[in-house]
Amino acid sequence: MSIEREFNTELAKFMEQIVKVHVSNGYFVGQLKGVSNNSSLILTDVKNEKGQSFPKVLISEKYYQYITLEEEPFPMVALADRIATIFSKGHVKYNEEQGIISILNGKIVVDENGVRGSGPSAERVKKIFEQFKMDLE
Repeated sequence: MSIEREFNTELAKFMEQIVKVHVSNGYFVGQLKGVSNNSSLILTDVKNEKGQSFPKVLISEKYYQYITLEEEPFPMVALADRIATIFSKGHVKYNEEQGIISILNGKIVVDENGVRGSGPSAERVKKIFEQFKMDLE
């Protein structure tokens, strides 16, 4: 197998995946949507190292050094929506900066690692969290 064919085979595995594109002064993380013949990239749903969001970014092959495959982020917004079906929306707040869901004014806190809090409401949230994780698999 030629090196170019092998490279293209591996590159195809990155398509539609979340990637980090390293540029000289930072990086961009987003879903790889396209690669041109000269290796320029198209990313969607992009964030940079400063946390700025962009719907779409085109990166010339001249400006990036390398690309890494990233794990897809835990879908906290979807989890917050599922929790809000049990508790009213006003009691469920997602803080994107901290990556946490606050329920009942912080009495229950959820992040991608689990649920902190006690009592019957926290137990309900723990069950929702565990079911949500199983549904992801």
